Amino acid sequence: MIHRPTTILTRNVIVALLLATALVTGCAPQVQVVEVTATPMPTSPPTATPAPTTVTVCASGCDFTTIQAAIHDFHTIAGSTINVTDGVHTEANIIVNKDITIQGQGAESTIVQAHDSVDAAAGRVFFITDGATVTIRGMTIRHGNPPEHLRTGGGIYNDYFCALTLQDSIVANNVASDGAGISNRGVMTITRCIVSGNVADGIEEPGHQCGNGGGVKAVATATTVIINTTITGNHAVSRGGGIKSNCDGTMEIINSTISGNTAGSSIAGIYARGTVTITNSTIVGNDAAGMGRHAGNASGICVRDLVNLVNTIIANNGGGQDCGLCESAGVYGSIGVNVNNLIGDGSCHPDYAGDPMLGPLADNGGSTQTHALLPGSPAIDAIPTDECLVGADQRGKPRPQGTGCDIGAYELQTNE
Repeated sequence: MIHRPTTILTRNVIVALLLATALVTGCAPQVQVVEVTATPMPTSPPTATPAPTTVTVCASGCDFTTIQAAIHDFHTIAGSTINVTDGVHTEANIIVNKDITIQGQGAESTIVQAHDSVDAAAGRVFFITDGATVTIRGMTIRHGNPPEHLRTGGGIYNDYFCALTLQDSIVANNVASDGAGISNRGVMTITRCIVSGNVADGIEEPGHQCGNGGGVKAVATATTVIINTTITGNHAVSRGGGIKSNCDGTMEIINSTISGNTAGSSIAGIYARGTVTITNSTIVGNDAAGMGRHAGNASGICVRDLVNLVNTIIANNGGGQDCGLCESAGVYGSIGVNVNNLIGDGSCHPDYAGDPMLGPLADNGGSTQTHALLPGSPAIDAIPTDECLVGADQRGKPRPQGTGCDIGAYELQTNE
């Protein structure tokens, strides 16, 4: 006999039948009511949300032997940190597609390189992609050299829709056709870094304006912010030895030094397209040897679209004017804000012209090299205190130190 569970409906039917029987027979049925308590169904405990992890990478004795394996591991979720503890870690084409931090032990202590030799390398170092938000901190990134079909961004390529923060690092001795050190197509902030010795070896095609940029190249609608950083000794075979900003993007350069960069054609320091704002920076000693389309216009900075210049030194650049309004298809660039600048040859109508009296690029304190102001420099105390926009210089030294702030990236201290 099959016993079925009694439902409320079934019990109601039974009661109705018993009442009907009582009416017919005149006998009261004996009914025993039994209370049935339902047993609750067991429930699963709530699933814990995985927490970000910190993992280590080194040749032996760490969680992983490669950065790529650490990134791919399913435990490496958004917010995780990868600590690279090797003194020299060799790994090329590292694809970073998660919201993570990659941490070295300091730029002098951790080197991440694509190869022992830049000439023998067959790939860049880091590729930031898939909309990732990434921080890279405390390492030297070197010897990237992408293959022919991927010839942009030798050290770092930050792709469209990605956000990269680069801190306390050195990007050096990388090679690519353009953006040899860094190529940015997304959002990027570079803070307390050195970008040096990178070579953009590609030659632009006629009418093509997106190539080259030895140290840093920003493309399309990229947003790039450079703070307390030195960009030096980079080379572009065509133009934009130090920096090349292209198209409709925006760039801010604050408390930074662009010095000693070269270009084989023109514009050794900064090729500025889009909207570029430069504040308390020093752009000196860049040299353009050739006579390209923009040669003769500028060697320090070429203003292709709109540049705002504030509290900045541009001087002693070779192969062209210190500052020039460059032309393309009959359209010239323009200076928007132009306040408290010292431009050596007087180009771009500065408030001050002449020799800024700078020392050589050297370790003057802080994490990056700077050009010190020598005694008697016209840049000293030239900015009224109410127009001091930055509270410290590139080294982290406080501003002002006298009756006003100093022009450029260096603030002469009272004890110097």
